[in-house]
Amino acid sequence: MKKSLLPILLIGILQQLKAQDYIHITPQTYRYNDHAASANSMTERIKTSAIEYAKYAPVPRLALMDYAFAANLDEYDKLNGYGVLYIASLNQDTTEYPIKRVYFKINGDIVELQKIGEVKVDIADENTKRTFGKNRVDYYYLMPYKQTQVKSEIFIDWTSNRKDFTLCKFPDGNKLDYLDKGHIIPGKKTADMDMLNSFLEREYDIVLTKK
Repeated sequence: MKKSLLPILLIGILQQLKAQDYIHITPQTYRYNDHAASANSMTERIKTSAIEYAKYAPVPRLALMDYAFAANLDEYDKLNGYGVLYIASLNQDTTEYPIKRVYFKINGDIVELQKIGEVKVDIADENTKRTFGKNRVDYYYLMPYKQTQVKSEIFIDWTSNRKDFTLCKFPDGNKLDYLDKGHIIPGKKTADMDMLNSFLEREYDIVLTKK
């Protein structure tokens, strides 16, 4: 049966509540050849978090993530070593949108991720609205596998109010078994677009559309 695909606007290339006014929920999901998170499965995670963190409501902002890499070496080479990072951003204050940048910090150096798409997602669940608000935007970024295999962290800067939000830390013990060291470093500047579109359709149930 054909999947229902969510159109995504193509961009560019195609733990507790603390005084800093943010909340951390450390994601545990890593999939590259399984079934990565669609918008619907991410919604279910958000609903669960809304119940868990209801006592802190209203929570100013929440970011949940998932990421996926190539299923085999041929796909990895065509994607040029990139996977896709998927972030669902729920913000009470709409002036915080859009996310300004997502980036690795590695030994003091900054490596910014390239955004490939974003989509506004309606929120119907009342618990989610009470805890995290009525605003949600999902973002998709190219993420180089190489950076996930060294000591590093991914941070988010929103347009206003919040910078240096820690999203996740690497390495997290996950490796692509089909790789040897000679295949880790990307060669070209970006991924093959045909392969990227196929990858996004399979892993995230989305398609990229031009503006």
